[in-house]
Amino acid sequence: MGDNMADSVSSAFDADIELGSRILSSFHVDGRWVRPDGEQAVELISPATGRPIAAVVLGSTTDVDRAVHAARRAFDTGPWPRWSGPERARMLSRLSAAIASRLPLLSRLWTWEVGAPVRFADLFVPTLTAMMDYYAGLASTTAFEELRATRAGHARVVRQPAGVAALIAPWNAQSPILGYKLGAALAAGCTVVIKAPPETPFDALVIADCAQEAGLPPGVLNVVVGDAVAGAHLVSNAGIDKVSFTGSTATGKLIAKACADRMTRVTLELGGKSAAVVLDDAELDATLAALVPFTMPFSGQICFAQTRILVPRRLEQKFVEAYTAVIGGLQCGDPWDGATQIGPVASRRQRDRVLKYIETGRSEGARLTTGGGVAPECGEGFYVQPTVFAGVTPDMTIAREEIFGPVAAIMAYDDVDQAVGLANDSDFGLSGSIFTRDLERGYSVARRIRSGNVCVNGLEVAPNVPFGGFKQSGIGREGGPEGLGAFLEEQAIYLPTPLGAPS
Repeated sequence: MGDNMADSVSSAFDADIELGSRILSSFHVDGRWVRPDGEQAVELISPATGRPIAAVVLGSTTDVDRAVHAARRAFDTGPWPRWSGPERARMLSRLSAAIASRLPLLSRLWTWEVGAPVRFADLFVPTLTAMMDYYAGLASTTAFEELRATRAGHARVVRQPAGVAALIAPWNAQSPILGYKLGAALAAGCTVVIKAPPETPFDALVIADCAQEAGLPPGVLNVVVGDAVAGAHLVSNAGIDKVSFTGSTATGKLIAKACADRMTRVTLELGGKSAAVVLDDAELDATLAALVPFTMPFSGQICFAQTRILVPRRLEQKFVEAYTAVIGGLQCGDPWDGATQIGPVASRRQRDRVLKYIETGRSEGARLTTGGGVAPECGEGFYVQPTVFAGVTPDMTIAREEIFGPVAAIMAYDDVDQAVGLANDSDFGLSGSIFTRDLERGYSVARRIRSGNVCVNGLEVAPNVPFGGFKQSGIGREGGPEGLGAFLEEQAIYLPTPLGAPS
């Protein structure tokens, strides 16, 4: 990639024009744009070129405390938690409409910040407004109070907002994941503090700008940008009642421990090592067409990537050859090019991590069928060749650990029972898929997979369906009524039968 092409990539997004100085240099606290108290700045590096594209000021513990105080005051004394569900629904709809006008910007941000190919970003960014619209509808129809008869009279079961919620979404899919958390939290009546990561610092600030435009009451939505230190301070803050975190299992465990100390309510959506089970009756071309986009989407940097592919042993060679040919033919290159299917990984650190896993796969005896190294032909940034290993056994590192890169492992099985055993032989249980011509058979096998989400003949996430994991893939669910329930507390108020009333 020559200098002219590199300049073209780096100039595809003009932050000063598209974001403006307010979003580039401020946090959003108590309905106002405020200068960060922290002075530590880090460079935002373009994954497509390896060059600096912006300076990001990280929030201090003082910034975090200021945001929590604003959210606490808005919850304790403001109108938001006391509005009815339909009232909050109307405001959520206004917020969603404001965000909808910025979806092209949020899609471009995803490409600029971490190198998501534009075709991928355009497809998944609308998840944000889909979730906001879904929870607006749910807020307008949910019974936040119900009556239950008791021996002495009745009880009113009231579903109260949990309180001040800390929302922490990862760099890899900031906007879509925030849609799950923010939509449910606001529908429930919580006030929130969003801790945006240094890698994708501006997405949540764009949403905050939309909240201000929509007229959300001050203090209901607050945003600071911070690193792990700021995140740890946020989750341990006494003003936080609920934590919703998406990220690595290692960090999730630390957050769970911090929340346990204060009995803070917590939802954790963590890592995955999902298995795609190809049954012996699956039609090869249809399976490849449905499977390939989800084995290494966004260069494999998505928690639900189907990175373990289980195939019948008698069909192994045929499948490996066909799958390898498709993966080897994926177009790698500039993420701003609409034809690009594989862009860069997000950072130099991420590239080196993925390459280390590839070398481990080789050293442990897996057979490399395509890829296996850096991809200078794709560009000057952090490109890794789409990589496929065959002959993988369940004890190998690449079969057990989340690589978070464009690496797929093919494993052979002898019968369905063994396939189920291999699929479940994992510390994780987030996603999975079954490929078959017989949908009822697919459903039957899916029921045996210890995973929070299993799809038959494809992969889908829907706003009204819960998303989350078994085992070390997390605790709790996001999406659907279950996601709303994660931000609510049930309160029972007993009342006797009034004097003179019939019992």
